[in-house]
Amino acid sequence: MHRSAAVWFALAGLTGGWSLLAPGAGGGAVLPGLLAVIALACAVNAGVRDRVMAKVLWALSGSGLRAVVIVIGAAMLWQLVGVELALLMAGDVLAYVEVLAAVSLVAANTRLRPIKARLVERLRRVRRAFVSRIARAARATRTVRPPRVAPSEDDDPAGAFAFA
Repeated sequence: MHRSAAVWFALAGLTGGWSLLAPGAGGGAVLPGLLAVIALACAVNAGVRDRVMAKVLWALSGSGLRAVVIVIGAAMLWQLVGVELALLMAGDVLAYVEVLAAVSLVAANTRLRPIKARLVERLRRVRRAFVSRIARAARATRTVRPPRVAPSEDDDPAGAFAFA
């Protein structure tokens, strides 16, 4: 057995073990099983091994890898088309709602201005009547003062400690 065949058998064993443990962990077993079959075929036949190595080297070379990255990037961008369309539609609806709110506020301000003026005038009249009523009541009411008592000689505080 050659050294490269032993390496391929080891890879086949690792990927075979992975394919047996993957369903227990909740993952799929198809990809590890396929890799185990390819590794086993590479360990047994040198022609398959050369073909697989050529394809792997081509895929990891500059042009093949670049093509794969471009295809994956395009697929990722295509996944965002739905989100972009949703945001575009939401933005249009939001702009419509903003315009509707602005027009409604302008219309409400136009309708409420005369009502506000009438309410302010009525409050001023009520305030004037209330203030004038309180002022009349304040002028009409007089405070009653207690009668003034003249101090007597018995209430002299200086002689409080005098003895008779």
